[in-house]
Amino acid sequence: MLTIGAAQLESNVLLAPIAGYTDRAFRLVVRAAGHQGMQFTELIHSRGICNNCKQARDIEQFDTIDQPLGVQIYGNDMDWLLEAAAWAEAHGAKVIDINMGCPVDKVTKTNGGSMLLCNPDRTTRMAEKIVQSVNLPVTCKLRLGWDRDHITAPHLARQLESVGVQLITIHGRTTKMRFKGQVDLDGIAQVVAAVKYIPVIGNGDITSDDDARQMIEYTKCAGVMVARASIKYPWLLRDIEYQLSRGSNAPELTLLDKCRLIRLHFDHMQKFKSDRDAISVMRGRIAAYGNTMGHIKPIKERIRTMKTAVEFYNAMDDLEAALDPTWKRVPSEVFAARAVSVPA
Repeated sequence: MLTIGAAQLESNVLLAPIAGYTDRAFRLVVRAAGHQGMQFTELIHSRGICNNCKQARDIEQFDTIDQPLGVQIYGNDMDWLLEAAAWAEAHGAKVIDINMGCPVDKVTKTNGGSMLLCNPDRTTRMAEKIVQSVNLPVTCKLRLGWDRDHITAPHLARQLESVGVQLITIHGRTTKMRFKGQVDLDGIAQVVAAVKYIPVIGNGDITSDDDARQMIEYTKCAGVMVARASIKYPWLLRDIEYQLSRGSNAPELTLLDKCRLIRLHFDHMQKFKSDRDAISVMRGRIAAYGNTMGHIKPIKERIRTMKTAVEFYNAMDDLEAALDPTWKRVPSEVFAARAVSVPA
């Protein structure tokens, strides 16, 4: 269980907002894999929401299955942020999250994202106005600081709590580190210790259920947020929930289970966007998905070079026809023997 203001969640495992990835189609795949917790949209510029950008249109396709859902906004203009928060509340968000941790230049150069770590007092006043403008819990996602000489997250988290922010997510790196080096668990623990009443969620380098358990045990954080590893393993959040609630490993998905999730992702992309989008996305994702499935290089190559949706479905039909339903991974020697009947 996780409490965010008045919101009671069944799970303390959250899906991170990932630009270019956590659209509605992908979120529903993660939910289909078994995740019960809060998921976040891609980070969306506050001005983009007000101008009906494609990420905003994705949220407008409201679905009661895609809940609980948090909308993450970023920016530095107070009027745009307030309007974006109101829009998110009106479109079914359960939580509004303010991005204070994105290290990407195009975000920080607009004085958004992790640039907000550099002026804690101004950032706190901004958060307070957003808190006062909506009837939803407001949360914030931070990094430790701009660099090792400017660690501001503990102080900022304490200030944000004082103005009504209901949850802090802390990525255990600085802005300058981007995604290099190791996550600093001690840094996350310092943020946990800095607040009095609100939950702190740990984030960074969680690629297995053991990583999640270790982070919680070491830092005493209230839960974890999974980001990049979910792109390759959309069932990882389900595995972590199982480990944390039962103390044992979740039953491993079979290869056919993974095939069904890949099909579902493609189907959702077609439904919510277009054939063109579905083909483009799956060409890029099949390598990550395929790396969890053993020796399926001929199928991966067919999907990577496909030009039509029919080619995708034909490739998946051929893969599934060659599989033993009980396999967890395709043994390379078995698939190599059977692959002679699969069209190149």
